[in-house]
Amino acid sequence: MATVSRRVLLPLIALSSPLSLAVETALRTLLFTDNMRELRLLARETLTPIAWALVPVTAAAALLGVFVHRAALRQTLADAALRAGKPDAEENARLTALYVATSVPQVPALAATFLFTAGARVEPVMLTLLVAALGVMLQGCTAPGKG
Repeated sequence: MATVSRRVLLPLIALSSPLSLAVETALRTLLFTDNMRELRLLARETLTPIAWALVPVTAAAALLGVFVHRAALRQTLADAALRAGKPDAEENARLTALYVATSVPQVPALAATFLFTAGARVEPVMLTLLVAALGVMLQGCTAPGKG
């Protein structure tokens, strides 16, 4: 199996939440009825403060992701050591740890995209997505080992 560079993989992971927002927006534009659009407007003032609350939650999750990455990496590398006969064991362990850890800041970002679908304003959602993307990149910059 070819080695995947973190320099390539991390930006792709970081872009996954903004990409999901773009897909959601396209689908909503195509499929929502006038009644659904009106319902979004009615929910806006209720959902926007929740979306703003996700910004610091995402920042905390981004920092937590750094520690999750280190813990997951220790565990997956220990498991890989038991499979020393398999040539891709260490690379697979590193990728698994990265995928697990980068999901930590992505979860609140995904929740923000759902809030936008339901009617929250775009500003806190975009800020949440930015913080999540920076959190993913932070994990890559602070990750021990190969890259």
